[in-house]
Amino acid sequence: MGKRVLFFLIAGLGSAVISCTDHDGVNLVAEADRQFMIKAADGNLFEIKAGELASMKAVVDSVKAYGMHMVVDHSKATEELKALASKKMVDLPMTLSEVKQKKLDSLAALNGMAFDSTYMMMMVVSHVETIDLFKTETILGEDPEVKAFAAGKLPTLHHHLEEAEKLRDLLW
Repeated sequence: MGKRVLFFLIAGLGSAVISCTDHDGVNLVAEADRQFMIKAADGNLFEIKAGELASMKAVVDSVKAYGMHMVVDHSKATEELKALASKKMVDLPMTLSEVKQKKLDSLAALNGMAFDSTYMMMMVVSHVETIDLFKTETILGEDPEVKAFAAGKLPTLHHHLEEAEKLRDLLW
């Protein structure tokens, strides 16, 4: 009888060890942090694609330059976010959300000064929304690394917004 009890004890401990993996709770983030990363990725992708359009279609040189600046900065931020998301086991979108794609499509249909002024208005709105998203993450986020990422990007986002507002005001 002693051998049978020992067998079941060892079997029970074995299954308990198997069910406890090293990744339980490690590198996983709260749903709010996960949603922040997904929305941030969508926003970055929109800024990159809209910036690419502006660098090709804008009439005003400073609008073209702003578009290129958005491509460079948001591509860099995307790479940093991808690395963080990979570490946290969060799958980021590879394509724009339907809402952002519709905005991009409407922008792509424009030409000339209508394109330039609409692009700059979109950049103001987009950066206001993005700043709100990132500020919310710094306050309500749970994961310290995700919060630090958000906090670290806020100064650049504020600068992007200031530049977008200047160009918008110049064009309107």
